[in-house]
Amino acid sequence: MLRKAKKTMVRTVFLRIGIGLVVLLLPLGYRCVAEDNGAISRGYEAVTTDFGNFYLDRGNLTKLGIGVGVAAVFANTEMDQYIRDKYQSSTRSHVTDQATNIFNISSTELALVAGTVYIGTYGAGLWLHNPTMVEWARKSVRATVVGGPALVFLAVATGGDRPTDGDSHWNPFQNTHGVSGHTYIGAVPFITAAKMSGKTYQKAIFYGLSTFPGLARINDDEHYFSQVALGWFLAYLSCAVVEKGTDRQEGRVHVQLAPVPKGLAITVQKRY
Repeated sequence: MLRKAKKTMVRTVFLRIGIGLVVLLLPLGYRCVAEDNGAISRGYEAVTTDFGNFYLDRGNLTKLGIGVGVAAVFANTEMDQYIRDKYQSSTRSHVTDQATNIFNISSTELALVAGTVYIGTYGAGLWLHNPTMVEWARKSVRATVVGGPALVFLAVATGGDRPTDGDSHWNPFQNTHGVSGHTYIGAVPFITAAKMSGKTYQKAIFYGLSTFPGLARINDDEHYFSQVALGWFLAYLSCAVVEKGTDRQEGRVHVQLAPVPKGLAITVQKRY
């Protein structure tokens, strides 16, 4: 009961922080985005390009397939259960519980906080003429959006249970916990920062921080290792696709939507 009360208190504090960020940053972000007339069109073009590079690029699909295959080995054998039992009996402690309390919020609350931070950072970057802040916010949003459909599909298609509800074996379309959404949403901003960093030690720090949301889910017995690993890997692939950039990637697939007299035309272009 005491532990549950602490979790509730931390969750409440974190949500209040998120609401505070909404109040303070959202108007700033909205105002600055409104003043940047080309932001919406540029963002739309970048996102459609990202989708093409994620879902139509053979190399990226191969990497995704390998990741899913590795996760399947852990999930459909006793490896996931062994890691879970070993961690819960030998590693988890009051200290680890305290360290992971900050992540004890719902996916909706986490998405709310992340989205607010992105919009506020983008607006503040425009206002302060700080291109790094603008770039980080843009890339984080694009990465979150592009991998979202894959996350939702795989979470349902694998049909995994939570550790407290059953084993990790895949039961397609029987459940929605086969991939950790917390891990995905929480990893994106740190992986984006790592890819933007020019120094090796900075990359190492940000990549390390990107694993914390997933480790918290393992610690709190909310997900198996394979579910967390797949969530992190999806975040990594999403950030890698965005990092290629709209104009710099060679051999990229470019998807465009354009209105025509009797409907909507979709064009797919690959440059060599």
